[in-house]
Amino acid sequence: MKVGITGAEGHIGTTLREGLGPEFEISSFTLGPQSFDSTVADLSNPAAVNEIFQGLDAVVHLAADPSPRGSWESMLKNNIAATYNVLEECRSSGVKKVVFATTNHTQHGDTMGGSPEILDMSRRVMLRLNDPLNPTSLYGVSKATGEQLGRYFATHHGVQFVGLRIGSTGRNDTPRGSEPRPSDDYNMAMFISKRDMIQAVSLALNIDRDFTLAYAISNNDARIFDMRETNDVLGFYPVDNSADY
Repeated sequence: MKVGITGAEGHIGTTLREGLGPEFEISSFTLGPQSFDSTVADLSNPAAVNEIFQGLDAVVHLAADPSPRGSWESMLKNNIAATYNVLEECRSSGVKKVVFATTNHTQHGDTMGGSPEILDMSRRVMLRLNDPLNPTSLYGVSKATGEQLGRYFATHHGVQFVGLRIGSTGRNDTPRGSEPRPSDDYNMAMFISKRDMIQAVSLALNIDRDFTLAYAISNNDARIFDMRETNDVLGFYPVDNSADY
């Protein structure tokens, strides 16, 4: 399968470029020139996206402004317009599937403490995929919009769409830093290891469904997402656990 990865220069993109390489033929798409082979394109510009996905079977769309404190202008350009452009180009180029990096922040209001990185431990819940959306930032709003764009393209244009609500990825593949931080409870609940991320995306690329939402977190003792639907629909059974780090 020929798979394109947008945002291939990021830490998730790097994990997937390396981890998916043995199973898929990877093409990388980046915002600027890199030390590895990539197609450079500003995905918010429709002209720059024109025909760049020709010949691909699927696209993993990671590229975005990931900041919970990002401005509306940035979210509109880099997250909403860019996602629409990617989906539209996939439609016109005959790409069969898009795997979309959405986020736990689409439901963050049910669990958030004083900031987007703090978990309110007094509000312990077990969230499910069909619970009402509750974003607490424009970033969360932009990703919720991306999910609905995916539903539209799946329903009306036949582009299969898998939205992975990704937790906390941990640049060093660990949920904790060298010193205690206010965000530790959040990271312990939301952590996803590199190998679990690779497994989740591989399964998403291979699943044959029109529209799917799933959680992408490890099998954390502290998790606040109910993984049963993700287990059943995606076949994703994460192997790592933040409590083991």
